[in-house]
Amino acid sequence: MMSEKELELELQNHRLTKSQKKVLAILRARGKNGVTPKQLLDEVAFAPRTVRYALRRLLKTKLIRRIPCLLDMRQWVYIPM
Repeated sequence: MMSEKELELELQNHRLTKSQKKVLAILRARGKNGVTPKQLLDEVAFAPRTVRYALRRLLKTKLIRRIPCLLDMRQWVYIPM
């Protein structure tokens, strides 16, 4: 996982929306355990489409990564880099 200084420098390079910042903060708080999109929706007051878009953008900028959920192989687990 990136340190706080590395993260700040990286975030300055990317223009993140409020929803993307909130999703990234939740992922960083959860750490290496990861979060499914369903768990994210329980914690934020955003529409499901907004959460999916935030996750897609964060994946594209390589601030997070996704791995298969071993408990339910139909889902992904998102973890910070």
